[in-house]
Amino acid sequence: MNMQELEMKAQMRMQLDVIKLCFGDCINAFKEDQLSSSEKSCIQNCAKRQVATMMIIGEAQQSMMARSGGLGG
Repeated sequence: MNMQELEMKAQMRMQLDVIKLCFGDCINAFKEDQLSSSEKSCIQNCAKRQVATMMIIGEAQQSMMARSGGLGG
């Protein structure tokens, strides 16, 4: 696999993890064929928090790598 394929696979895995986490936290029953407004809101807020957290972690990792001189540091 080349680097682009690995990055795509990692991004897809991350998205799936967010979906699983937020779905598990926000959806408690299957009473309707549509999500309720509170469920939609919960999922949106959860996903935003997860993405923001991942971005902060990614920035911190990049900063640490830059300070240590990269992978070979």
